[in-house]
Amino acid sequence: MSSVVVAVTVALFLGGIVTGGIAVMALAIRREERRYSLVREAPDRLSRSARRLTGMGGRGLDAEFFPMARELMH
Repeated sequence: MSSVVVAVTVALFLGGIVTGGIAVMALAIRREERRYSLVREAPDRLSRSARRLTGMGGRGLDAEFFPMARELMH
């Protein structure tokens, strides 16, 4: 019986970590979309972390090659 309790506790803990990670990623992605900041440097630590985890980023992007990006920047 105690092994079942331990297994359920571990499963709930790991599920909480995964759910929290997804929530943080969704928040960071929403911030990036609101600020139109994907062609620039990440504006805060949460956005930098989300970019690092997803492999997304503005590596070598130049506004010259992305004319729409200049219009979106405020």
